[in-house]
Amino acid sequence: MQITEVTDFGLRSAVLTLARSGSPLRFVLYPMVHVGQADFYRQVARRLRQCDLIVAEGYDGPSSTGLAYAIAIRLTRQRSGSRIIHQDINYQELGIPVIWPERLFRNTARRNRMPWWGWLEVALLTPILTVMMAVGVRKWVLRRGYEVSDDSDVRIFLRFLQKPLVNDVDRDLLAALCEIHEARHTEPIQVAVVYGAGHVPAVIQGLYERYRYRARSGEWLDIIDF
Repeated sequence: MQITEVTDFGLRSAVLTLARSGSPLRFVLYPMVHVGQADFYRQVARRLRQCDLIVAEGYDGPSSTGLAYAIAIRLTRQRSGSRIIHQDINYQELGIPVIWPERLFRNTARRNRMPWWGWLEVALLTPILTVMMAVGVRKWVLRRGYEVSDDSDVRIFLRFLQKPLVNDVDRDLLAALCEIHEARHTEPIQVAVVYGAGHVPAVIQGLYERYRYRARSGEWLDIIDF
């Protein structure tokens, strides 16, 4: 099952609703790319207002990988470059309770500041991506960096950060979702999960293995138009 996809027209994300037999609770997954066009973030924010609870990623800013891609797109004068912004969702304005599972970003001040290792990745990755896009392999580059399916084995550029930024985040997120299921699975509520697309495979696999949640519906949202 595809979570994010690069087509001839752009990059898009699948909003997925997970459900299980005998329970009215629904998990609605919003696989995020942390740089995209403003309309994508507006659509996500509008849909979040219909949910009862939000589980959000701790760092609410441009990812290092996303920022490197955005810089490369602008440097190579891609048509979509001028319309790309970093993730812009004001959770306080939504008026919906929010849970922040990640231990690394429980300090509120950290949620809007890229850590040092993020800037290191930007510095190392941007020249590589710029050269590759300049020679005309934009779609291939985006597919390598942004296409995710439910069985993807997500690996980040700086391998020494794989555990704290991928594996540990997956663990904290899944633990929070399991707690919500155990406490509220008899309630007819929608729980929005707003996380980077790379963390969504672990959610889909984990909730299926533990509680037999399955994807019951999906809808594509455009992130970047070519």
